[in-house]
Amino acid sequence: MESTLISELNFLDAVPAPAAALPSSPVDLPTLPPTVVSSPLKRALLNGVISLAEKKLVFQYLRTPARILQAAKQVQLLRTTYYGEHRVQKIACVAGRYYQEFQKPGWPSAAFNSYIATTLNRLVPFRAEQKTVQMVFLAITKKCPLACEHCFEWDALNQREKLSLSDLHTMVANFQDRGVTQILFSGGEPMVRINDMLEVLRTASSGTDFWVFTSGFNFTPANAQRLKQAGLTGVSISLDHYESARHNAFRGSAEAYEFAIQAVVNAKEAGLVVALTLCATQAFTTVTNLMSYAAMAKQLGVTFIHVLEPRAVGHYAQQEVDLSPAQTALLDEFYLKLNYSGDYHDWPIVHYYGYHQRRMGCSGGADRFLYVDTDGDMHACPFCQKKSGSALLASFDEALQVVRQSGCHQFPASTM
Repeated sequence: MESTLISELNFLDAVPAPAAALPSSPVDLPTLPPTVVSSPLKRALLNGVISLAEKKLVFQYLRTPARILQAAKQVQLLRTTYYGEHRVQKIACVAGRYYQEFQKPGWPSAAFNSYIATTLNRLVPFRAEQKTVQMVFLAITKKCPLACEHCFEWDALNQREKLSLSDLHTMVANFQDRGVTQILFSGGEPMVRINDMLEVLRTASSGTDFWVFTSGFNFTPANAQRLKQAGLTGVSISLDHYESARHNAFRGSAEAYEFAIQAVVNAKEAGLVVALTLCATQAFTTVTNLMSYAAMAKQLGVTFIHVLEPRAVGHYAQQEVDLSPAQTALLDEFYLKLNYSGDYHDWPIVHYYGYHQRRMGCSGGADRFLYVDTDGDMHACPFCQKKSGSALLASFDEALQVVRQSGCHQFPASTM
C-alpha cells in the first residue's frame, strides 16, 4: 500500500483537472454559482486592496516608524514560516465580503480588523494581553440524529444537556470580551438548537464572525435565512465522500448525503459562506478520491474545502486511524495544487491545518484557538481533549492559562 501511495504522490502533478462528470448518485448534484474569483487581474487587484487595508491598520495600531518596520519584518517571517515560498493567491466573494483563508475573517468587517490587530499584537505588542485567542470551537449540544464513524464527542452523545441558553450567552460574551474573532458552533449537531443559536447571534457584539459546523440536518431554507439575518457568517457542512452511499455509511444515516447537499444549496441561497469539511480517512486518501471530491465541491460552488485528519479519540478511540507519512504527503500536495496551481485557480480554497501544523507547531491549546466541550469545559482542541477548567466560571482566565500551559505535546506551538 505504501509504494502505491508514493506512486500516486509522484503522479499527482501530472493529473489533469477531472471532467465534470461524477459517479452516479441517487441524489442529483446541482451546479451552483462559484464564489472563488476566476479573473487573474481581479484577484490581483483585490488582494492588493486587502494588503493596503492591512497596512493601514498597522499604521493605525503601531504609529511610530520603528515599530512599523519591526512589524513588517515579523510579519514577513511569520508568512515564510506559515506558507514557505507560497503567497495567498485565491480570493472569494460572498455577500460583499472577500475571503482569502478559512481562519481569517472576510474583508471589510470589524472581525477582519480585530483579527489583524490580534495577529499584529503577537508580533509587536501594543496591548496588555499579547496572545489573544482568535478562534473558538464551541460545542453547544450533546444531541445528534447521526452516528458518525469519527465522532470525537461520541461518549457524550445524546446524554442529558448541560448547557442552558444563558450559559451559551455567557460563554460567547466571555470570549468576545477577550477579542475572539471567530466562534464556530458545533456539537453534537448544533442545528438541533437552532432557536438558541438565533438568540445568541442576535445579542452578540460586533467584531466576531460566527459559523455553524453541521451535518446538514435541519439546515432548511427557512433556517438558513433566519441564521443569516441573525448574523451568521458561514456554515461548514460535513461531507466525507463524493459518493452518496459511502458518505451515508460513514455518517450512519441513509439521509446524510441528501442533508448535506441540500444544506449547501440553502446556505448559498441565503448568502452564507459555505465550506465542506472532509475527514480524510486512510481508505479515502488517494489521488482519485481527493480530486473527485474537489470536482464535486467546485460544481457546488463552495468557497472552502476544510480537510481534517482522523484522530484516535471519541468513536475512533483505541483504533489505528492515523494517516501514513505518504498519505499526509498526498494531502500536502493536494493542498498546494488546489491553492497555488494555475490549473485550479477557480476551484475552492483548501484549508488543510495539518500542513501548517507540521511546519510551525499547533495553534490550539489557547494559543490561537481552543475547544469548549458540551459541558462548557475548555480543551486544547477537539482532538486533544483534557478538561482544563470552565468557560462559564469566574476562573475563566485561569482556566485559559491552564490550557495554554498544557498545549499540544505532539506539535509544540510556535513562539510567533
